[in-house]
Amino acid sequence: MEKKRSRRYWRDRTRQLERAVTDYLELPADAVLDLPRLTVVGNNRLVVENHRGISEYQPDRVRLQLTTGVLEIQGTGLTLREIRPDAIALEGSIQSIHYS
Repeated sequence: MEKKRSRRYWRDRTRQLERAVTDYLELPADAVLDLPRLTVVGNNRLVVENHRGISEYQPDRVRLQLTTGVLEIQGTGLTLREIRPDAIALEGSIQSIHYS
């Protein structure tokens, strides 16, 4: 009797195949695989592309859903300067960026 494979297993296997094809065709991974792209300017501006939405917003902490996990930004006076379907721009004093 064959064991049922978990949803996580198939998602990981699919991601591996996508990466292999991307590498073979020499395509940019962030565009093809819908990976997040972070642009940090100093410690006061952050642009996150390819996000999946905001899960928490407070002046000292912002949590963003990504295709590959959660991004937590901590700081003071954090404000959302721009929200688009494909990108979010944060401004304020950024103290830490944590990915999980």
